Amino acid sequence: MDRGDLIEIHQLLGLYGHVIDDGEWDRFDELFAPDAELDYTGVRAPRVLHGIEEIRDYFRRANHPSAHHVTNIVAVERDGEVHVRSKFFAPYTRSTHDVLRLYGGDYDDVVVRTPHGWRFHRRTCTGRWQLTFGDDPERPEHRRTW
Repeated sequence: MDRGDLIEIHQLLGLYGHVIDDGEWDRFDELFAPDAELDYTGVRAPRVLHGIEEIRDYFRRANHPSAHHVTNIVAVERDGEVHVRSKFFAPYTRSTHDVLRLYGGDYDDVVVRTPHGWRFHRRTCTGRWQLTFGDDPERPEHRRTW
């Protein structure tokens, strides 16, 4: 992995946010390897997803934040794989969001170089914190500040 690879990997993480925010589900082949695995159980997904079509179907129905932001990106080669760790910040601030909140956590990825560029082979998302606006005692526990 050279400096050019690092830039392309950073571009992949940035492109992910733009594709998701724009709802461009037909572009998932630019993000994921055909046999990709997506583990969003750490952010309340019902199960681990396999393959682009299953991942695409999940995202079509998901409650998306207003925007996806990624920072603190570190890529290292380990055990014959390229591992990428990053932090995410996602505001849920649209009028349709119930509840309004700021949400953040970690992405842990394994990326692979394909003939078409770097792609996610395994992507894991884990929520680490949430700041909820307003004080509603009836709010479910998973939507409160933590």
